[in-house]
Amino acid sequence: MDAEIRFFMTTGDEKEFLEFASKHIDKIEKEDSLKQRFIIDECELLYTPTLLEDNTLYSGVLEIRILAEDSCKGQLRATSIYKKLRNWLKKKYWSRLAFINKNKKDRLMPSRIHWLGPEAKKWKEEDPKNHLLKLSKTSWMVFDIGF
Repeated sequence: MDAEIRFFMTTGDEKEFLEFASKHIDKIEKEDSLKQRFIIDECELLYTPTLLEDNTLYSGVLEIRILAEDSCKGQLRATSIYKKLRNWLKKKYWSRLAFINKNKKDRLMPSRIHWLGPEAKKWKEEDPKNHLLKLSKTSWMVFDIGF
C-alpha cells in the first residue's frame, strides 16, 4: 500500500491527533526536527506535521509506504492503523477546501484530498485575507475555505 492524507493543523489539532494515534501505534520516533515515524511492529507511518510560519499554515502529511507484500513484519496491522488514523482525520476535519488555480485566472478549484482541522478552520476564519493555507513554501497552491 502506498497512500497519504494531507491536512492543516494547529498545535491544538495536532495534540488531539497525536493522543489518538499514540493509542494505536507502538512508538513515535523523531526522524528530524519536523518528521516523525509512527512505528508499528517493523513497519512505519511517516508523519510530517503542519508548519505555521508568518501567518501561513503549510500542509502536513501522514503517509504509508509499503511497496511489496511482506516488506515489513506487521504490514497488515500497519495498513489497518493507517486507515484508522486517516478515517479519524476525515471524520473530524473539514474537507470543503478549494485552491486558487493561478493557471486559470485565480479560479477556485475544489480539493477533496486536503483536510482542515477544527482549530485550524477557526484560525483561518479569524482573518481570511492574512491567514494563509499553502501546500508548501515553494508551491503556488493557496487554499481557502469553500465549496
